[in-house]
Amino acid sequence: MKLNELLGDPAWLFDLGFPIHRLRSPIAHPERLDWRLDDEYKIPALSSLNGGKRFAEMLIAWNSDGLFFHSLLQAPVGKAASLAAGSLPSKSLLLSVYIDTRWSPGVHRATSFCHRFDFILNRPTESKPMARGHGELNPIQRARAAPAAIHPNDISVAMCFIPDGYEIKAYLRGDTLTGFSPEEFQEIGIFYTINDSVFGNQTIARTLQSPYFEDPSVWCRGNLLQSPD
Repeated sequence: MKLNELLGDPAWLFDLGFPIHRLRSPIAHPERLDWRLDDEYKIPALSSLNGGKRFAEMLIAWNSDGLFFHSLLQAPVGKAASLAAGSLPSKSLLLSVYIDTRWSPGVHRATSFCHRFDFILNRPTESKPMARGHGELNPIQRARAAPAAIHPNDISVAMCFIPDGYEIKAYLRGDTLTGFSPEEFQEIGIFYTINDSVFGNQTIARTLQSPYFEDPSVWCRGNLLQSPD
């Protein structure tokens, strides 16, 4: 019997953590989303532990202004021409990001430091290479407490057309994240899911059957490195 058949998800054997690098230089207007993250900000492909589908690379960075997410999605075989032609559904991709600004691995119900952001993305085309999306802070199931409300206008997210695929960029301001204090609390909990009618489903780790939507203890640990390498 294979390990994944015995355990359901071999990722339970591991402490799923990784470093999140600080940006080397400040960005004047991060909400414009005209920045790109280099490969040094790429997080590990933890979903490969359970054989989960992988079509996207995720890059994450931070500085005192907030958190930066950059995902690169490679088109499935035979879909690149459809992407360019703009013949795919315009709104069929949802990125959800879960953040605990003060990582607490033994806590199974969300606290006021736990956030769930849902990003609904508009699919761009060659003629319109960048399409702004819509972001919301939504409740976490069974949460003990909720973070402070965030106005959707304070959430910046967009999907951009690139050869043979897309990229997603999102920026979350630090002053809108309850408890975000990277100099004092260097470990955060983090999880993401991507659900798309064309690409499929991908998680940062574990499987879609895990209780990530209500239990922060199954999220991954991100270590906010205090100085750029």
